[in-house]
Amino acid sequence: MQLRSCRPADQAVLADLWFESWRSTGLQQPVVTRNDLARRARHELATRWTVTVAEAEGRLIGFVAICLAERRLDQLFVAPEAQGQGVGRNLFDVARSTMPDGFWLSTQTDNLRARAFYERQGMSVDQTGRALADDTVVYVLRPPERA
Repeated sequence: MQLRSCRPADQAVLADLWFESWRSTGLQQPVVTRNDLARRARHELATRWTVTVAEAEGRLIGFVAICLAERRLDQLFVAPEAQGQGVGRNLFDVARSTMPDGFWLSTQTDNLRARAFYERQGMSVDQTGRALADDTVVYVLRPPERA
């Protein structure tokens, strides 16, 4: 597996990966199409996101989208067939090294697999009441204490 910056030619594949990875969660699906995600990816890449992709044998198997201005890990998805192989952890580490002073993210409350993953990475539920919607939970990663 290789990590690299997202290229313009990756956008369509990134949207497909995003769509299939989301579908694999089995969670309530919003009415979003592949084309919707492709449009959003193009917009976010042009305006807010810094994206690192994971690639294996010439194909994308995951990505992490970071919004530096908000200190937010906005998206982290791994292809269903690549889950459980350390891809997500490596992508999460990109966010950790890019934002060493900490960051936040949100996920659906019932996305138990993602929540367990974020907690294993050292994140905790934000107790400040910052919620984006009733069905979301906000996690924060605080920087390590310095002596």
